[in-house]
Amino acid sequence: MAGWSRQPGEWRGASVWVHEGDHEILVPGTDDLGDGPRRIREILTLLARLEGRSREDIASDIGTPMADVQWYRASIAPVDGQVRLLDAVTALTSAQAALGAAARAVLTGPRPVYDGVAPKEVRDLLDRVWVGPIVPAGDLLTVRVPLERATPGDPPLARRALILLQRAAELLLEAGAEAHRTGDISTFDGLVRDGVSAELCQALARFAGSDPGTRFEVGFRWARSLPADVPARRLVFEPETGRLLRRVAHRLRRLHSDSASVTGLIAMLVDIGGGDRFRVQVRGDVAIGGAGSRGSIWVRLPDEAAYDVAVEAHRSRTPVRAHGTLREVSGRRELTATTFGTVLDHRSEEN
Repeated sequence: MAGWSRQPGEWRGASVWVHEGDHEILVPGTDDLGDGPRRIREILTLLARLEGRSREDIASDIGTPMADVQWYRASIAPVDGQVRLLDAVTALTSAQAALGAAARAVLTGPRPVYDGVAPKEVRDLLDRVWVGPIVPAGDLLTVRVPLERATPGDPPLARRALILLQRAAELLLEAGAEAHRTGDISTFDGLVRDGVSAELCQALARFAGSDPGTRFEVGFRWARSLPADVPARRLVFEPETGRLLRRVAHRLRRLHSDSASVTGLIAMLVDIGGGDRFRVQVRGDVAIGGAGSRGSIWVRLPDEAAYDVAVEAHRSRTPVRAHGTLREVSGRRELTATTFGTVLDHRSEEN
């Protein structure tokens, strides 16, 4: 329980908890006390008042200590415990699509568009997800994502997917603010490498409802039994963001048709400084829209770590592979890489 600390000792078998020095509760040590149910109701009522949530929601959190939570507040989410049938279908399928897109980005790497059937690991993850509780006086769609056991130091796929989803939503908000100032939505193109996809944008946009100018919110809470290093966030998408995200989804689908890859040797490295600095020229096998050829293409790398890999690959003449989308830059085609790394099973000779 956030903000609560257990005090030393017990009182008549009950543990004493204090909330930041302002509130105190007694938690029964067993379930067979005569006034146990009343005590539990009092505890839930106090927690609900302090956290601004329903008793049912808090009880579900307590009962599922190994589940992360994602929630939506939107015009298509339940209000006063009720929701229109079509809105309910849209909300549930959109929540599924957003989580599925994030999980695919974690599992198979970032892409502007995900084609075909999702991998089995993603389908298994979605199969474990629960929705609820739907509270009579509430206005939230609550999605509970059970966490499978993971190896030490390696968070479960579900946790990694939700962390990516939260970060992607944060970046979409920042890019949206920039796009509103400049009128240029190309700023979203670089977010693909962070897990933003057409499916994710479309899923979030649908929470604006039939009027894409409506405000909506998305929030996250991490499982009590598996703390996260990343703080959970509540993110507010202001009016018109839904309409903007639909445009971005359309743009990313168009970018997908211009996808390309190159495998070969690095011929040149350039670091121009500033925020958009790392580029390399790769000479080898170039594939654009399914058609392959030999040649060279400039590749814009995602970050400094990728540039360090490129420097070492150039020094050792190790082949590299980049995959991403094509852009027109200063009259030439340039590949904006979403993935980049060395390959050991490819032979490439410079022309």
